[in-house]
Amino acid sequence: MKDKKINKKEEKDYNSKLKNFLNKKTDYKVYELILFTLLIIILSVSLTLVSVKSFQPDKTKTGILKSSTIKEFDEVYNLIIDEYYKKVDKNTLINGAINGMLQSLDDPHTSYFNKSETENFDEVMNGSYEGIGAEISLDASGNIIVASVFKNSPAAIAGLKFNDKIIAVNDKSTNGMSTTGVVALIKDKDKKTAKVKINRDGEELEFEIEKRIVVIESVESKTYDINNKKIGYVAINNFANNTYDQFRDNIESLEKENIDGLVIDVRGNSGGYLHSVTDMLDMFLPKGSVSYQIADKKTTYKYTVSTSESRNYPIAVLVNKASASASEILAVGLKESYGADVIGTYTYGKGTVQTTKKLNSGGMIKYTIQKWLSPKGNWINDVGVKPTVEIELSNDYEKNPSEQNDNQLKKALEIISVK
Repeated sequence: MKDKKINKKEEKDYNSKLKNFLNKKTDYKVYELILFTLLIIILSVSLTLVSVKSFQPDKTKTGILKSSTIKEFDEVYNLIIDEYYKKVDKNTLINGAINGMLQSLDDPHTSYFNKSETENFDEVMNGSYEGIGAEISLDASGNIIVASVFKNSPAAIAGLKFNDKIIAVNDKSTNGMSTTGVVALIKDKDKKTAKVKINRDGEELEFEIEKRIVVIESVESKTYDINNKKIGYVAINNFANNTYDQFRDNIESLEKENIDGLVIDVRGNSGGYLHSVTDMLDMFLPKGSVSYQIADKKTTYKYTVSTSESRNYPIAVLVNKASASASEILAVGLKESYGADVIGTYTYGKGTVQTTKKLNSGGMIKYTIQKWLSPKGNWINDVGVKPTVEIELSNDYEKNPSEQNDNQLKKALEIISVK
């Protein structure tokens, strides 16, 4: 998924919390009415709540509104639809209301997806989708940026790069938009291309990027001969549903070449499915060892390896500030339970676990339910995984991004070759 030519800007402070837009200036009347109507909208799409007509206050779960409050929300909602001086799109109002409640949680990893956005999310996490081949996210200032560019994708061919700030899509400004909103613009089914305007180091550039089915090749591998040893190298670009199978195939192919050690590269990998990284850890850790821990409101659970499969060759994991979530679980799991080296810079620092809930509308809510801890019980949230060997990308790599100038990779290969 990612281009291995990693820009040095990846190594800058990418560890700040992603800010939401709750404090941005908004039309007060619309904002107030959205908040008033918020929970009635949630009631209409939640599988766990009942309809207003059948509502019985004394038989409800904690947190469900009283019928008198629902009536007030219903009244305000109808006032907006019937009497607001502008025509109001009901779907926009619904989306805004749900997003407003989720944004009030001050959690950048909790968000609402409408039906179209849910379909897009599912496609990406299944390992293929129709689009331009790039992932986007919010930076610390709330800007929409390119988080990664898939290898050999239309975005990569057009010239889009990591950390490009997207300022407009199809001539529409992205200022104040959510990432899901920008994705919806890019994926507009009525357009065969996406016109993406970006700011790169103060220079504005515009790309006309074709859209097509992008199969995400999330794993690639090769070998290096260092100090009379054969070292395997595997780059993981995403943790999608099909990533584990690709990873296993690549590892087994390398082992047929009788590798003496392994370098796993998750630089620029922003994460993905927990089950995918769990299966990977099971391939390496001894039976009974802890791969990670999960903590909810009441209990902390230790996830231990139940399979008899394991490896014993030396491993190094390459990381940087853009290595997040599942990448961090892999890195710290191998570090603490396998004895692997972690080489590069501190990682992003995302120590929470999200789940998704499909709604009757076809939309979905992605929300945080737990925090995860390292095998030894350390929480890396907002801190990141500490490298065993901390090393920044060199100025030579910045001037000429190439494998020959990748000093982080060279260091990893060197360390593994002498073990």
